[in-house]
Amino acid sequence: MSRSVLLSILAATTVLASPAIAQERVSGRYEILIGGLQVGIAGFEGRVSGESYQASVSLRLSGVSRLVASGRGSATASGRIAGARAVPANYQLTLNTSQQNDAIRMAMAGGSVRSHSAEPERPAAGDEVPLTSAHRQGVLDPLSAGFFFVGGAGPTVTAEACAKTFPVFDGRQRYDLSFSFARTETVKAAGYDGPAVVCNARYRAIAGHRPSVTAPMEANRDMQIWLVPVAGTRALVPARISIRTPIGLAQIEPTRLELGAPATTASIRGRD
Repeated sequence: MSRSVLLSILAATTVLASPAIAQERVSGRYEILIGGLQVGIAGFEGRVSGESYQASVSLRLSGVSRLVASGRGSATASGRIAGARAVPANYQLTLNTSQQNDAIRMAMAGGSVRSHSAEPERPAAGDEVPLTSAHRQGVLDPLSAGFFFVGGAGPTVTAEACAKTFPVFDGRQRYDLSFSFARTETVKAAGYDGPAVVCNARYRAIAGHRPSVTAPMEANRDMQIWLVPVAGTRALVPARISIRTPIGLAQIEPTRLELGAPATTASIRGRD
């Protein structure tokens, strides 16, 4: 499994941590599938009180074949909520697998990275697009980029929820994640049974990347995210994620969701 695919999966799981306007505790458990085969599990815990948020995510990969790494990853983030968006303060990521290791630390303020470290240090490749200080301004970390808000007082499960572009800096690369409306569906999982808005997702590399490596991801037209509402708030969070990869369709499927709504028990319904 390539670094870009692995980090895409970890980034996808990290966006499953949710903000809320009132104090809310959110949590979830997920299975990670590639080509229909379970290759890992993920979980998150989040808490939001007033205008601040904290979130933690864990990932475990089973290494069921030579194409899939084995190992663990975790990430944490904290910050405040202002103007219907996340304003990150701290982000940490640790990834230890049979194929790669990463340790990222960032301190942020007002949308800008004030300090950061990325270990191990890696020499820049000859075709790597260089990062500049401007690429660390006006950005979100990967966890904070998972916060979706809908303004106003009407329904939140609407096309408006998808109409967003998030500028992301993950400690090594700067990229944009853009979303557009696809359709609405019903999502059923233990703890949630209700509407979801499905968004198409696009990735665009900006800096810190090798074009020959990121080109397939940029050309990928088969990425979607299912957003579900957090009860009593204007926030939506991803419940499911689907990404076409060179080794098969990667899917993150919920086995349990707790999003501030009364709990129900139901089986997971398939995508089609």
